[in-house]
Amino acid sequence: MATINEANIILMREHREDKINVAILDFGSSAIKLAVAEKMAPGDELFRTVYLDSEPSEGAVQRGVVFNLSETSEKVRKLLSRAEADLGIEIDHLYASISGQGLHSLLIKQVEEYDAPHEITQADIERLWGKIEEPDGKFFLNADFARFSVNGSSVLRPVGVKAMKLQVSIQTVVTDRMVTDNVEEVLAHKLDLEVEPYLVGVVELSKRVLTPEQKRIGSALVDFGAETTTVAYFNHGVLESLRVIPMGGNQITYDLTDLDISPEEAERVKIAHASLSLDTSDKEELIVKAPDMRTDKRVSRYNVNQYIEARTHEIVDNIKAIIARAKGSEGDYKVPGGMVITGGASKLAGLPEYLKDKFGGELSVKQVSPAFFSDGGNQELTANPEFHSLYAMLYAANVDVARTEEEPSVVEQHEEQHEEQAIHIVEGEADIMSQPGVLPFDEEDLKPQADPAPRVKPRRERTPKPKKEKSSKSSFMGRLKDLFAMSDDDSNFSDDED
Repeated sequence: MATINEANIILMREHREDKINVAILDFGSSAIKLAVAEKMAPGDELFRTVYLDSEPSEGAVQRGVVFNLSETSEKVRKLLSRAEADLGIEIDHLYASISGQGLHSLLIKQVEEYDAPHEITQADIERLWGKIEEPDGKFFLNADFARFSVNGSSVLRPVGVKAMKLQVSIQTVVTDRMVTDNVEEVLAHKLDLEVEPYLVGVVELSKRVLTPEQKRIGSALVDFGAETTTVAYFNHGVLESLRVIPMGGNQITYDLTDLDISPEEAERVKIAHASLSLDTSDKEELIVKAPDMRTDKRVSRYNVNQYIEARTHEIVDNIKAIIARAKGSEGDYKVPGGMVITGGASKLAGLPEYLKDKFGGELSVKQVSPAFFSDGGNQELTANPEFHSLYAMLYAANVDVARTEEEPSVVEQHEEQHEEQAIHIVEGEADIMSQPGVLPFDEEDLKPQADPAPRVKPRRERTPKPKKEKSSKSSFMGRLKDLFAMSDDDSNFSDDED
């Protein structure tokens, strides 16, 4: 059994029937993680983690994206079976994370123009919403609160205002549809699981670790993962850019194998001895295992750190490029609100100081720690950078479950029968990965390996439990309602027109 920290973290084996449990599946590049939490009380957002387990994702997940459908489904089946057997429960609510390559922010604007001054009605609002649809090949995962503008000026409630032009702007997070298709194939078709709305770890984590002031003046949240580095840049109170760099801690490990050591030994050396502090006077030699894992050999600590610095430098250059592009000014990568870092690879010795130096010395860099979270009952997750995004998604899932169906979403009034019309994507929002100096990736790796199979009967009968109605994932307007409803961030767009 492959698990986190060599053993499951099971905090409570007794399950009372009146408790609601919520589970998160996190498809990471190094491991597929499963966390199960129990809500403290019906309708309460508070929860406590009761179970944590993982399966190695090698061969199943690449750069945060489900790749091999059969292997992934088998690993997920093992995780869920173990959890339900160990806890003696059936999981009530299952959520899945979406991360990795293809994930990025997208600002959408839709405009309605009139031939003469026109008093805006609710029908006008609904018609404007009806023009919004997903771009070809994309799937909407998250949406910030919409901003309306009338004749170029921001308006909170446009109904009743006379206008020549009405515009709505929505900041979204999207991924390639093939990414969600693969997850859907694994969970819905191969395992016949009912899955709640998808979650984006870095988005949910930003709500827990960044203050409204930081988001207003400009801040960045960077998740240093195993095979990817995810950068979320906030300004004017909203997420202005989210991009994924296809490099992470594993690339550093692979680089170290050039010292003629095995990947396993390279990982050990990285964790135990690596530093971003390059001291040319450091003559220390490390005793490591040769590839045969029996023979000892010596390597220079300075040479080890050279490899580490070279790859980290490349990752940091990409982070700077993403921030500069978001700010619309080449070479301007200042982050007045500071940078917050997390993820397993953020534990690299000297990383905060290195980032500060490469960003000009004025950057405030903080590592996410338990002190960032007000909930003291989930230290198993909040104490380890590898689990911070998992915790944030678990928090969001519990908030979502706590909502009752009587609580209407922000855009409840907008119905799903709107006619299909084209959207306008703001100029300059092309994928950052197409820019010089930033690594591309092969989209062929992400394509589904098989045609979706038809739905089958549930693998087992479950006791019916009251739950709110969920819109189908295939219904964009329905999902947009859910996305707005799930956002517990009070941020809004700036009043400045682009």
